[in-house]
Amino acid sequence: MNESTDGLVVAVSVSERIPAMERRIMAAHPGVELIWTPYVEPLEVRSSKARNGGVDPEGMETPEITGELREAWARTQVLVGLDLPADAAELFPRLELFQLASAGYDKCDLATLRVMGVRLATSSGLAAPSIAEFVMGRLLAEWKHFRTLDAQQHAHVWTQQLGAEGAGRTLGIVGLGSLGRAIARRAKAFDMMVLATRASAQPGDTDPDVDELHPASTLDELLPRCDAVVATLPANESTFDMFDASRFGAMAEGAVFVNVSRGSLVVEPDLVESLRSGHLRAAVLDVTRVEPLPADDPLWDAPNLYLSPHTSTSLDRYADNLVDLAADNLNRFVEGQPLRNEVDLAGR
Repeated sequence: MNESTDGLVVAVSVSERIPAMERRIMAAHPGVELIWTPYVEPLEVRSSKARNGGVDPEGMETPEITGELREAWARTQVLVGLDLPADAAELFPRLELFQLASAGYDKCDLATLRVMGVRLATSSGLAAPSIAEFVMGRLLAEWKHFRTLDAQQHAHVWTQQLGAEGAGRTLGIVGLGSLGRAIARRAKAFDMMVLATRASAQPGDTDPDVDELHPASTLDELLPRCDAVVATLPANESTFDMFDASRFGAMAEGAVFVNVSRGSLVVEPDLVESLRSGHLRAAVLDVTRVEPLPADDPLWDAPNLYLSPHTSTSLDRYADNLVDLAADNLNRFVEGQPLRNEVDLAGR
């Protein structure tokens, strides 16, 4: 047993208890005090915070912070959860590590965490397999006319609709991180050609999972070559409004655009117009700028748009993967080792 864990307080603030996490952490660190402090903000609040640098929105209701929660959080040094409440510095005076239970950190007030001296780690990569399957399913549904075939079945219409092969098509992945890599591997299994960009890539770099790897600055040169383009980027200043009328216009006529990262990447009116004009064959959005999407938003009725309410992640194995990550990062934290998926707050 590592003596440095004696008295360490770890709070888990997800909606339901995860017994496997409790067993795993307590087995490795018997000296830890592990407490369940449920706190999950509504989607509307989370979406607003993501659009405003993690700052809590005015006029939106957030979960009640009881006296019991305050007492527990006042002692907490490691927090595992989805959301960070307002007044974090007051609520978490001893906090040293925030392990996010999600991949995106755009909803976090990074400036406050930096001032507090808190380390931040995300759950990037945990949902990559399930989201990659979702992407391939949506692309195949479009290329194989599944929507039309389903509609014909319901209408009792027997008309052949012959789809196109995915093999031999070119898939562009904008952001070759863990999610982009998972998509690339599945696309290669379908004998597709895969082009990818990565912010750190230099001219001439290669990667075993893609046919071509390019610097992010060459995106506009790659877009016309792709039959489908998948955005798998984080939300930050460099990606805000990245896909606008100019980028959609640069894509090949009849291409499919897919966004399974963050809604802030897309200028949504420009996407709707590109679909209405027929320049893009289809688009797949699992994320939107405002969530939940307002009932009168034009996206609902955009032609050939595959829209889903941020549900590309499958949860059947997510909790198990989160247990592994949280336990591993706690070990690394205690031993003074680099964390998995740590966000460099000093550079932001």
